[in-house]
Amino acid sequence: MADTTADTPDDGPAFVQLPDGRRLAYAEYGAAAGTPVLYFHGFPSSRREARLMHADALASHARIISPDRPGYGDSDDAPGRTLADWADDCAALADALGLARFAVIGVSGGGPYALACAQHLPQRLPGRLTACTLVCPLGAIHRDDLLAQMSPAARISLLPGRQPAWLADLIYGAPTTALLARLPGLVEKFRHIAAPPADHAVLREGDTAAILNRTIADAMRNTARGARRDLVLYTHDWGLDLQSIHQPIRIWHGTADGTVPIGHARWLAEQLPNATLTELPGEGHYSVPIRYARQILTDLLQRHATAAGAAI
Repeated sequence: MADTTADTPDDGPAFVQLPDGRRLAYAEYGAAAGTPVLYFHGFPSSRREARLMHADALASHARIISPDRPGYGDSDDAPGRTLADWADDCAALADALGLARFAVIGVSGGGPYALACAQHLPQRLPGRLTACTLVCPLGAIHRDDLLAQMSPAARISLLPGRQPAWLADLIYGAPTTALLARLPGLVEKFRHIAAPPADHAVLREGDTAAILNRTIADAMRNTARGARRDLVLYTHDWGLDLQSIHQPIRIWHGTADGTVPIGHARWLAEQLPNATLTELPGEGHYSVPIRYARQILTDLLQRHATAAGAAI
């Protein structure tokens, strides 16, 4: 399990200026000279979420590069975004950082963004995306069958994304986001709803809850524009062609996950032509990326090395 206090990094933002003039904020964790891995945070969250993998990234010799999506944390907003647009931002980030080859990992709500990269980056940056991993990924909840698998509390929090914009803005507008930004511990209570024992255990350990609370405060700044957009994108057709993704995808998911049910990972594994699903009995939404971080990263880096070697 990660010791998040080990060699604690400075997670203040660094910036890359994108072709349209926006600034994309990111932080780095793990080994500075390690294998580059772009880390896509969950919902609502921020780049600082990747700090939970810092010690395991050091041990695995992974260089975790964790950007804030537009409208989150310190990244400039970008109205009218689609999931596919994230691949353009990541291509620009990889070019700016001089990443010849790199892997990607998407955790929870970052999963759809990792899939967008798996579909589009091979055309934008041929040969440079080596491996893709999804951890407890959110499924396509515009489908009623996948949304229905989620807990009542999760469904209630996500359904405003399907409503007219004015209603979603009323529910998640400035008063709500300002309250959550000031009191992120309110979301801490939500994490424990439907959480299995494995999640309760890891959420009590070390500074896990403090790190997650800080990501909530990041996400809620500036009226949570990024999180509110994600709410809409997640609950409508993703605009991705999963059947066209031939990049090998490794999925890790806990069978006791009460936040994103295992059924979401099973559905994704069925849709993706080259996916491998590892089910972890009794594990939850938080225990998987924390308890299994080293195993997940080691597997990802091994696949990166194989793909990079084959490309030489």
